[in-house]
Amino acid sequence: MKKIFFILTALSIISCKSLPKESSKDSGNSLHTQWKGKYSISHDFGKLDENAEMTLDYDLTITKDSCTFGGLGYKTFFTDVCSITGNEKQIIVKYISQIEGNPMTNHLPTDTLAVVFRKDGKYFLQSEIVPNKDWQYNTPILLKKKS
Repeated sequence: MKKIFFILTALSIISCKSLPKESSKDSGNSLHTQWKGKYSISHDFGKLDENAEMTLDYDLTITKDSCTFGGLGYKTFFTDVCSITGNEKQIIVKYISQIEGNPMTNHLPTDTLAVVFRKDGKYFLQSEIVPNKDWQYNTPILLKKKS
């Protein structure tokens, strides 16, 4: 009986030590709080034809406990749930799941949706799925930030 009690006690101590610490949860919340806001990119590529404009809009919304990333416009329609990791200078926006979208216009499956960083008080996004105005991907693009 003493052996069983000792084993159960040892197992409970080991399992308690393997639990994530509360501070890691707090640091995730503080990361969300620190980067909280709505970020956007808007490209106007001019007229596609006499009836249609060719525009692309991307939004990244970070609240105290959630993250969404979406695109709407020319051959683009998706909204994804995401997570963020990083620090005060840069975050990595990771794909979790899709909320809505059109299979014909969604981005290809990717683990990392974007990297967002601060430089000289401005915010930039770099992504394999978001082009700049010259249709180049994975280049820093200036973000507008609304809190």
